[in-house]
Amino acid sequence: MTRILFVQLPPPRFLFEEAPSNIPLAAGFLVSALAMTGAAAVEAEVAGPEVVDTFCDRGLVERIAQGTPDVVAFSLYVWNVQRSLFLAAALKRRLPGVGIVAGGPEVTPDNRWVLEHPAVDAGVFGEGESRIEAVIAAVSGRGAFGEIPGTFRKRAQGVWINAENPGPWDLSRCSYPYLDGTIGPSGDGTLFLETVRGCPFRCRYCYYHKAFAGVRGYPLSAVRQALDMAYAMDSGVREVYLMDPTFNATREFSVLLRHIISRRRAEFPRLHTELRADLLTADDVDLLSEAGLASAEIGLQTINPDALQLAGRGGSPDKTARGVELLKKAGIEVTTGIILGLPGDSPQGFSATLEWLTRTGAYSIVHPFVLSVLPGTDFRAHAAQLGLNHYDRPPYYVRSTNTFRREDFRSALLECEESFDMELDYIAPPSLIDRGHGLLRDPDDADYVSKWIIDLDSSDPLRLLAEISVKATDPFTCWFRGRRFKDSETVVLQILRGFAEANPHTVVHVVLEFHEPPETSFFDTAIDLTSQPYTYLNRSFEPLYGEGSVVNPVFVLVWPDPGLSRVRDAVRERYGSVATVIWDQAHVNRERLLQAEPPSIVSWSEGEGGRRTEELLAALYDVHHTRPEEIRFREPMLQEQWDGLTRRRRPAALFQEKILLTA
Repeated sequence: MTRILFVQLPPPRFLFEEAPSNIPLAAGFLVSALAMTGAAAVEAEVAGPEVVDTFCDRGLVERIAQGTPDVVAFSLYVWNVQRSLFLAAALKRRLPGVGIVAGGPEVTPDNRWVLEHPAVDAGVFGEGESRIEAVIAAVSGRGAFGEIPGTFRKRAQGVWINAENPGPWDLSRCSYPYLDGTIGPSGDGTLFLETVRGCPFRCRYCYYHKAFAGVRGYPLSAVRQALDMAYAMDSGVREVYLMDPTFNATREFSVLLRHIISRRRAEFPRLHTELRADLLTADDVDLLSEAGLASAEIGLQTINPDALQLAGRGGSPDKTARGVELLKKAGIEVTTGIILGLPGDSPQGFSATLEWLTRTGAYSIVHPFVLSVLPGTDFRAHAAQLGLNHYDRPPYYVRSTNTFRREDFRSALLECEESFDMELDYIAPPSLIDRGHGLLRDPDDADYVSKWIIDLDSSDPLRLLAEISVKATDPFTCWFRGRRFKDSETVVLQILRGFAEANPHTVVHVVLEFHEPPETSFFDTAIDLTSQPYTYLNRSFEPLYGEGSVVNPVFVLVWPDPGLSRVRDAVRERYGSVATVIWDQAHVNRERLLQAEPPSIVSWSEGEGGRRTEELLAALYDVHHTRPEEIRFREPMLQEQWDGLTRRRRPAALFQEKILLTA
């Protein structure tokens, strides 16, 4: 019996308690395909969110290894490929003889760094249902690799690629993996639903239309079964994300919407999808609204006709504006995507797109993207001809073009921020709960630790570092406290360095709370010792910050609120470029509390507020409702009340914090 574990890691996130929408739909279909083909010699499982969405790098390796799989199959996407390959290499050391199989959009014949990675034994190009059994058998030694089309494998001489087209998979052969419990909705109640594979459009920056032959729909009977499950009263599904690349371009668009309408009985589930706004009619929008569409993504990309032509992108900006207007009038939120760095575009052309958006109002939210020259795309194949100078590692950003200089990207992003009053590099403060009956004193009392609070005046935390480096979550908060930071600086640096070496891809919040805070030179030293500029997360911010800059680790400085603007300004002047300063509100003083500047942490307890607590929270809401995450509470009950008031967050949808206090 060959035991295979499918693993899909989530995108990086900064807040542990907010569950990611990481649904391994492709892996679920592969498990269904193995069951359908009667692969009796294979026992297949998909790693669940209690593992992949929870643990740090080392923790993931240990938990995967505990199951002693024979083969681990990673679904590789631009946001997780580096971390996945790091784990694959660690698993090879931890489980000698384990086979590593790669699949997903990052696995293309031209993406040599993935194919040649020493930890990868074999992989599948495109959809894998038709070949997964043969590949698993070959990697596990139960069969010969032979001539499996659309695959690669390692030989002594290097990578051997079989580029033969395997032909499309018959979508009627597998049921949706939700139906048998192979996978489920995400923790926040999101369900991904794919009703077609393939895309009718041929945008040159996109890989999706190359991964699938033509456009094929799932049998309507199978889609109806999935909808019955999603719309059952006890399903727990709150959002159905229709993943079809251009939902309203499919032939069954209106038929599917009517099936949804016939099942809709309440506010939830709501729908989210991607649309071509230029193709929408008033009748289409009426159907979408009746079906519960709450939000839609629109790919405007640019209004520059030369850039659109070079991108293989058709459509009319004016028709797009009319479609967006219809959606907004129906109360549907529209996120309009635009791309910086398209060949044929320029800073002036990008500015014209921003001006057009401002004038037409063809958005609810504007989402700017720096062009990623993705493996497997036409842009990647013809990058030199198009003048695309790009990174060869995720996120594969273009660095410059014939008409967009390297320094122009930052200026364009800042212009976008100013035009639409946004903050592209905004990172919300982490949870700052440090009280309550649930605080742990021993790491053995929990399966994971999401926050480690260390009193450096009265403890020896180094003895716990090895254990915490395995039990920590991703993201993870390390909160240091004491009187004089200078007395503890060496220990802090040892902990941060040791943790980063074990977990280079884990997001870490470093909270510092001292009577005598650190010198600014500490932050430079800590970054030099711990940061990993090459990771996907850090590189994602390069267009704003410059090459080699980092956002992980994230430093937070808790500072008693002085109540005086000039003192706050002086503190921010000193530390604002290296840390987020959070003002500590220690007393129940309504007037002072409402005048406090965000971000702030409220230190008084529910008991101190007494019957005034509800009134104080309501007053805080009046002031801070637009960014409620910038008000944090030490008391867990107060934080829960605040979240319920401001963000309507359901406790059941949140990951449970497990806080270790070492004092």
